Amino acid sequence: MSHDHSSPRQQIINLLQQLKISPSEFCFRWNLDAAELAQISGVSRSTTSHWLGGITSRREAGESYQRLLAIADVILENATEVEPLLQRWLNQRHN
Repeated sequence: MSHDHSSPRQQIINLLQQLKISPSEFCFRWNLDAAELAQISGVSRSTTSHWLGGITSRREAGESYQRLLAIADVILENATEVEPLLQRWLNQRHN
């Protein structure tokens, strides 16, 4: 299959693989603290504190978490348009 004629689904998958934002950049963009970051990323507050920590306690977030935060960034950036889509998705799962 040629990349020039890849399906829309494959194009989205390729784009998703490229998405990445650091926890500190994400928190800066959305004025979040470590507790809010933990809620969004589904990890403990301790983990997010290490992601945002100083030199001695700093740990890099894994690529999958950086991708999750990038997706959250896109959703928040486009909240007005995305919120009805999220509601519809949730309703379909609960019915």
